Amino acid sequence: MGRSNFHLNKWFLDFIGNNGETMIFYSAKLSWKGFVTHYASWIRYSPESGVKVKSHFLNVQAPKLMDKLITWHDDKFKVSGSWESAAKPLHTRIFDTDDGYLDWNCFQPASLVQLKIKDKIIQGNGYVEQLILTTPPWHIPMNDLRWGRFHSLQDTMVWIELRKENKQQWLWLNGEKITTCSIEDDHISSTSNDFLLKLDRGVALESEKKIFQVAQKILCYLPGFNKLMPTKFLMADNHKWLSKAEFHKNGSPVTEGMAIHEWVNFNAQDQ
Repeated sequence: MGRSNFHLNKWFLDFIGNNGETMIFYSAKLSWKGFVTHYASWIRYSPESGVKVKSHFLNVQAPKLMDKLITWHDDKFKVSGSWESAAKPLHTRIFDTDDGYLDWNCFQPASLVQLKIKDKIIQGNGYVEQLILTTPPWHIPMNDLRWGRFHSLQDTMVWIELRKENKQQWLWLNGEKITTCSIEDDHISSTSNDFLLKLDRGVALESEKKIFQVAQKILCYLPGFNKLMPTKFLMADNHKWLSKAEFHKNGSPVTEGMAIHEWVNFNAQDQ
């Protein structure tokens, strides 16, 4: 089978400030059968005003990678930022067939971030990853997708899990790959490595059928694209949380930090 004519380059950049203010930025380019569309989204949470979401499809910029520094700006959002790496990058191929692949490039498992929003400058920590997908995502066998990242002053953790009949898991703790672990919505643990990460899921950043909502918006740019999507994929439920997290390891004192994590349920329509 030849390579697919599908190509997605999707960036995820986030920010967590000392006061709890949290932001997630998406910048993506999707190509399919000669059609091209760009997409940018901004999820913004503050304890005072809750969650606000903006998105657009015009004049979308891709982040620029320069050694340990990543910069990104969006004129429509009036946002610009710099992410300076505070941990070594992680890379893996999540899925690979003759039809295409999914490469996950976590350039910054932990970052020092400075954002300028209009005329206001704020600082905090963050995270940056890029996905390169060259086959439609519904070709990847999964009923559940879990992903997350945790950062404290002492520790950094990133995890991915795909579930169908079996589980495929990827987890790194402070740059070390952990091969046996349990990944759930409220905790991440490993008996063999003797750690437990508790997640309180205190803030729901997203709780909706995001794939359906985005697909509805891109139809004018990619005519006929929706007819390819299986209903199961299109109607998936997406849950994304901001959690206060407690990390326990080897009997050491508990450390506290913040996590952003998600669960995508591709069996939602059957429940």
